[in-house]
Amino acid sequence: MPIKQNLPQSPSIWRGRVFRISVLLLAITATQLSYAQSIAEQQPISDPVVDYMNAIDNVEAEYSAYSTELSDLYLGLGKSLYSREEYENARKAFQRGMQIERVNYGLNSLSQAPYLVSIADTESYLGNWDESQKALENLYTINTKAYGSSDLRMLPVLDQLLDWYMDSYKERTPKGGYSNLVISERIAARMYDIINTDMPLDDPEAPDRYRRLGYLQYFIANHIKQHGEPSESGLSISMAGSSGRPSDATTSHMHFRRGKLALEKVIESLVEQPDSTATDHALAVAELGDWYLVFGQKSSATQAYQLASDVLDTTEDPEQARAALFDAPRMIEFSMSKGSQSIQIDETQLELSMMISTYGVPKDIEVANPPESFTDKELDDLRKDVRKKRFRPKLVNGLAADAPHSMTYNQPTPKG
Repeated sequence: MPIKQNLPQSPSIWRGRVFRISVLLLAITATQLSYAQSIAEQQPISDPVVDYMNAIDNVEAEYSAYSTELSDLYLGLGKSLYSREEYENARKAFQRGMQIERVNYGLNSLSQAPYLVSIADTESYLGNWDESQKALENLYTINTKAYGSSDLRMLPVLDQLLDWYMDSYKERTPKGGYSNLVISERIAARMYDIINTDMPLDDPEAPDRYRRLGYLQYFIANHIKQHGEPSESGLSISMAGSSGRPSDATTSHMHFRRGKLALEKVIESLVEQPDSTATDHALAVAELGDWYLVFGQKSSATQAYQLASDVLDTTEDPEQARAALFDAPRMIEFSMSKGSQSIQIDETQLELSMMISTYGVPKDIEVANPPESFTDKELDDLRKDVRKKRFRPKLVNGLAADAPHSMTYNQPTPKG
């Protein structure tokens, strides 16, 4: 039997041969990988700017200077230059790409939208805020010509505009930041009209949309509280029997009222949501209580908190639900940031202890284990910073009570 004679005489001999073959294959594979890596290391690193410029030259030579393929290449070139902080050249690339889109698809083509946003970004880095505004106004105009100013399809572009002005707010001086807020409020008013008219309350997007429009009013009121309202802002309102600007109290109440209406809409829309729960409703009512509290209306805040507590009676475990909502103080934040923000602890954060009053005001603020370099002035700055915050107070039997509170807090930059 020749076939049988060719087989190894024992399993150990067979396993030994298999092992040697496996080692040989691994050695060959390692050699191939090493060779491939050596070849890759010899290749020059690609420069995206040069690559885009070469591609542009090739397309122009083969087709024309207004070939449709060129607009995307100029957008990519502009983004590469932008990432290198070569803003002047990036702007030229974006403008050229937009020009090609207009030649091919018309002056009001929606396809030029990414170029307009990129131009706005680039102009802002060059300090040309008026030019940024012109680009964004153009973006709004071409969308209104496509859809009409009150169409639901305008909401995404209005979202984009609002995000842009709020994101760039922190890059501006108080006066420039206020200009951003004036424009943001106009955008928000257009959004509110569209949502209130054409978006049903049971639409899943409705609660968050109304909530964000409400938060914007706090953001504006807080800016005016910190920096005042520029006299040349153009937002002055003629009052009956008065020829001057509205007082700070009147301005604050205006933003309080607008935000309150938006947060009431949050509650109404949550009630209409098919999947919302009593806890969701209670949270929204408690948030309205927070709104009253930060604007100094404690009595209305207390009523809202009590109503939120009553709403939780319909949950499976009312006492546990109340404890989660009201057993400890919590900082009130009306953030314009989208999505949840992860909490990260680093060396710039400090452990604080304090008492929260029935009005939600922090007092007796102390730093636990402050760093050795922490000065008395830095402690004073921190206390001033924290005292500006407001907290939802602890509730006992439906009534606000003083309560201790601990938290981490970013160390504020020392003030000169």
